Amino acid sequence: MEYTIRVANTSDAQAVHDIYGAYVDSEHVTFTIDNPSVDEYREKIEKTLKKYPFYVAEDTEGKVLGYVYGSPLRPHDAYQWNVESTIVLAPDTPRRCGIATALYRKFMETLKKQGYRYVYGVIVDTNEASIALHQALGFTQVGHFKKAGFKNGKWKGIVWMQIALTEDVQAPQTPLPFDGE
Repeated sequence: MEYTIRVANTSDAQAVHDIYGAYVDSEHVTFTIDNPSVDEYREKIEKTLKKYPFYVAEDTEGKVLGYVYGSPLRPHDAYQWNVESTIVLAPDTPRRCGIATALYRKFMETLKKQGYRYVYGVIVDTNEASIALHQALGFTQVGHFKKAGFKNGKWKGIVWMQIALTEDVQAPQTPLPFDGE
């Protein structure tokens, strides 16, 4: 399948909304109960791009197949070298054709250039496909919180996965803002 990866823009908000919304009712993909509005996604894209990459994969006809973006791990300054990732493919995007891997690699390559140290994935513990993707990319499990959320009448846990982008340094520089590439 042919596709390209590009920086998201606010006109992608509807596609991001629809892709994520397809999983909101699922208890094994996200703990979100109500899909945010298209306007909220538009704001999320704008806000994210000030600091982190937000990439979409699109087919040759311009249909968004999936996306990946970063957000702060925690609000405290000492965490500034860490990024929590979110990656989602549209339900009808073909699997095992490299789209998620390509999105994640582009994302992590950019974060590394910006000066980030670690990327974390927070995954519902029954989402075997996402856990396998993260493992294939070199992430390791660093935590498992059993019964961390209650959705659709069931308790579900989350798995925390981590990958190092760079070596430890004694005095790391503040990560650079996202430059739009």
